[in-house]
Amino acid sequence: MNIRERRDEILRLLDEKDYITVEELALGLGVSLVTIRSDLANLEQKGVLKRTHGGAKLVEKKSLSRLISKTIFEFEKEKDAISRLASTFVEEGNTVIVDTGSTTFHVAKYLSGKGVTMVTGSLLAIESVMDDESIEVLVLGGMLRRYSKGSIGTFACSELGQINADILFMGASGYTDSCLYCSNVIEAETKRAMIRSAGTVCLLADSSKAGKKAFASICSWSDIDIFVCDKISDEMRKELESKGVRIFIAE
Repeated sequence: MNIRERRDEILRLLDEKDYITVEELALGLGVSLVTIRSDLANLEQKGVLKRTHGGAKLVEKKSLSRLISKTIFEFEKEKDAISRLASTFVEEGNTVIVDTGSTTFHVAKYLSGKGVTMVTGSLLAIESVMDDESIEVLVLGGMLRRYSKGSIGTFACSELGQINADILFMGASGYTDSCLYCSNVIEAETKRAMIRSAGTVCLLADSSKAGKKAFASICSWSDIDIFVCDKISDEMRKELESKGVRIFIAE
């Protein structure tokens, strides 16, 4: 286990419990207390966790990270319509990256018959095409993020770095006129790896995400080629189009 993998594992363990001690981490990861303290200092410097006396806790509040099992039923019609429209940008034989999230997983079911390769860490997307042999599925490995039912982290980023996809369908927890956000730093890093691996980046987000910030910044609008939503204000539309973003409204 290298340094990055060990630090990802520390965050995974913290994601499962509110607090963990230096001794627990050292014993579980098979390294010294000095090494763990160095790891925690590095992660604290990045703003991911907060060191306490003898241990650490996540800066991210679990109460702010909403389970996908709850969000999946919110604005469901809008999310489905957004994904159906987004799927029309896919051409036969394309390699498509499908992000984790309660909107993007809907895209998977609209890929049937297109002869595509779908790259994803989303367990929901995988499940939706499990019996569809027309879709080749490449499953990303990594750390399981239970909130989103998907894999994130070092392994996922490494695998993404080895592919060149035609299009990415990406989700976000919120967006402003300058930035896109999600609720987890490692998840944001994984999304950026997806962006680097895709020729076209398509953001899917319903209007409830507008004007909302979350814990981690993903990217600016300069990284987004297409934005598919259910509605958008004239002011926001003008601002995003000035940045070169093509906007499509799902009916």
